[in-house]
Amino acid sequence: MSVLAGRVVATTRSGDPEDQLMELLEEEGAAVVSWDTLTIDPPGDAEALKSAAGRIDEYDWVAFTSPRSVEAVTKVTAEAPTRARVAAVGAGTTRALEAAGWSVAVIGSAGAAMLVRGWSAEYDLDGTRVLFPAGSLARSTLETLLEEVGARVERVEAYRTSIVPPDSGRVRADLADGVDVVTFASPSAVQSLSEALGGDWPEALDHCVIVAIGPTTREALVSTGVGADRIHTADPSGVPGLVKAAISALQQ
Repeated sequence: MSVLAGRVVATTRSGDPEDQLMELLEEEGAAVVSWDTLTIDPPGDAEALKSAAGRIDEYDWVAFTSPRSVEAVTKVTAEAPTRARVAAVGAGTTRALEAAGWSVAVIGSAGAAMLVRGWSAEYDLDGTRVLFPAGSLARSTLETLLEEVGARVERVEAYRTSIVPPDSGRVRADLADGVDVVTFASPSAVQSLSEALGGDWPEALDHCVIVAIGPTTREALVSTGVGADRIHTADPSGVPGLVKAAISALQQ
């Protein structure tokens, strides 16, 4: 029997029953509570995304850092690129690309920094043109590191993320009833929940195991006052890794 059986796990994502994280946690026997911290909307300039996707083979590379970016791009372009090569962060992003029929040339398992490190070691990126479809709140790490190795990056908004803190009363009630694990799947979710809990953050989570989907989310937790020694990080990054990290943390 999984150590998650009978445990209460809070996700900082929507309660959509088709959400992969909820599905995997429930398969392990966990009772899942959802603290929806974000809303996802189409890009502010849909034509800009459509135009970039329509010119995709004018680029040397396309870089994806989330499955949502993959979904946004593949919705507006019928076919995978024939000239441009593809780089991706994480197993989840890679699976989304492969499911859409896109070949992935480079995979970074643990965030943008690791992606660029391996990518630039394998390929000469100096002077290359890179399309970066990104969420509105995505950090500039990928762009900065690519520009440092000579790439020319065009960032286009693939979707808009809005931080909507969950109802603080509900979160506190769930915590009072007993939450064993709290999972974080993005830095934005960290910001949102910390805003919801206000002055009780992060002490309100003192009795919970805290799990981050990857190093960037871990950094966001640390920057908001969560002790680094309290955070368990998915390795590799991604939803399945997040669940495995939760299991490993409870086994310890």
